[in-house]
Amino acid sequence: MNTQEYIQSGILESYVLGLASDEERREVEDMCARYPEILQSRLDFEKALEEQAFANAVQPAPNVKANMLALIANETEAPSITAKEEAPVKKMYWLRYAAAACAILLAGSVYYNIVLSDRNKALRKEYDDSVTALNNIKEDIQVLQQNNNVKMAALNGTPASPQSFTTVYWDTTSHDVYLLINNLPKPASDKQYQLWAFLDGKPVDMGLIEITDKPLQLYKCNKAQNAQGFAITLEKRGREDVSVPGGDVMVVSKL
Repeated sequence: MNTQEYIQSGILESYVLGLASDEERREVEDMCARYPEILQSRLDFEKALEEQAFANAVQPAPNVKANMLALIANETEAPSITAKEEAPVKKMYWLRYAAAACAILLAGSVYYNIVLSDRNKALRKEYDDSVTALNNIKEDIQVLQQNNNVKMAALNGTPASPQSFTTVYWDTTSHDVYLLINNLPKPASDKQYQLWAFLDGKPVDMGLIEITDKPLQLYKCNKAQNAQGFAITLEKRGREDVSVPGGDVMVVSKL
C-alpha cells in the first residue's frame, strides 16, 4: 500500500469536509486504523481547519486599560489633610487606599472580561465566516463531482514543495477549469502562483492565483480544451510576459 499516494488522493479532505460517500468514509476510517501516517495526515488537516478559525483574533485598543486605571486613580485620590482633621482623616486615608486597591482589582477583572468578550466575538465572527466559506466550497465541489463531464486531477507536490497538494476539476464539455487549493503555502509578497494546462506537451497560461489565509480556496480559472495535465509554478509578481513559465514547479499532474 502506497500510503503517500492515498494521502495525496484528496479522499482525506473529502472525509473531513463531509463530501465522502458512506463507502469512502468506511474506507478512510479503516485506513486510519491500519496506517498511523494516514491517521496523522487526517488529524493535521482537521487541526489546520480548526486553527484557521482562531488565527485572526482582534485585540482591544491598547489605551483601554490605561484609561480605566487613570479614571479610577482620579476618583480615589485622597483629599488634603488639615492639622485639625489629621487623626480621623488618617484612618480614612488608609481606607481609601484599600478601596482604591479593590477598585483597581475590579477594574482589572472588568478589563480582562472586556478583552475576553471582544476576543470571543472576533473569534466567533471568524469562525462563522470560515464555516460559511467552507460550506460554499463544499456545495460547489458537490456540484462538480455530480457532473459526469467533470474530470478530477490531483496535483501532487514536487521536490520544490513536497507537502503541497491541489486539485483541478475540468469540465470536458464547457472546458471550465476550477482549482481547489488543498495545501499550498502562501508565497512571499513578491511572488505569485500561476496555473498551467499542458496542451500537446506545451504549457498554456490558465491564470494567476492569489492565495489567502483561508484553509480551502476554490478558483475558477481560464478555459482549457484538450488538456493533458496541469501544473502550478511560483512566479515573480508583476513580470511582463506571463505566457511562458519561468519559476519553480510546485505541483503537477496528468489526467
